Amino acid sequence: MTIHTVADRQEYRKLLPTLREGDCVQIGSFSAIAADAAELFEAAAELNARGAELISLGEGLDTRSEGGRLFFALCRSLHALDGSKPPRRREGVERAKEEGRYRGRKPIAVDEGLFDSVVALWQSGQITARDAMARLDLKPNTFYRRIKEREEQKMKDYKKVEHEIRDEIKEAARQSRRDLDALKKQVRAEAKEVKKAADEKLELHDVEREMRHDRIRAEVEHHDAVRQMKKDVEAEAKELKKLMEEG
Repeated sequence: MTIHTVADRQEYRKLLPTLREGDCVQIGSFSAIAADAAELFEAAAELNARGAELISLGEGLDTRSEGGRLFFALCRSLHALDGSKPPRRREGVERAKEEGRYRGRKPIAVDEGLFDSVVALWQSGQITARDAMARLDLKPNTFYRRIKEREEQKMKDYKKVEHEIRDEIKEAARQSRRDLDALKKQVRAEAKEVKKAADEKLELHDVEREMRHDRIRAEVEHHDAVRQMKKDVEAEAKELKKLMEEG
């Protein structure tokens, strides 16, 4: 349970839309939330409709106690002007339910745009709940029920959007993993190709180096053969000269 302390009606109006079931509003006296008895009953009905509690230090009221619950019950009775049904009508409703013909009360038609604007004025503290009901031509139970339904729908929409966002995040994460796996495969394939090209280039380099060595060896052998041939020619020339001198 969260206890919210408010000092005046403006703070109360700002706090009201944020109240959740089980919260508690603490005031110094009834004048902090109402200018007269009618507004006090309206404020109590608002809190009761939201499942919130009220503590008034000046009047010694705490709706969490048995006496406080009686106070809320009194406020509900004063504002439930459309909540009671004549006995004959009630019997007819029960009989229609048993026969499967009961479709419930037809919802009161309300201009949605007007409803939103009037509720915004009320929640901001610019008008009282009684003024808002008068502008919308709604009774208290209908007025607070519509507000509660709006808040519940907003919460459902929020949860739906939150769920959709979570699904989108999960799908994005899955897609990122798929993209990463594909990138890894591509990198491995490219690395394999690079290694293959490097091996081929290295092999070609080895062939070229061997050919160069063969060419050098051939040149050396050719040079040695030429030099040997030259020696042989010189030796034969000496022998020939010697024979000529002796003859």
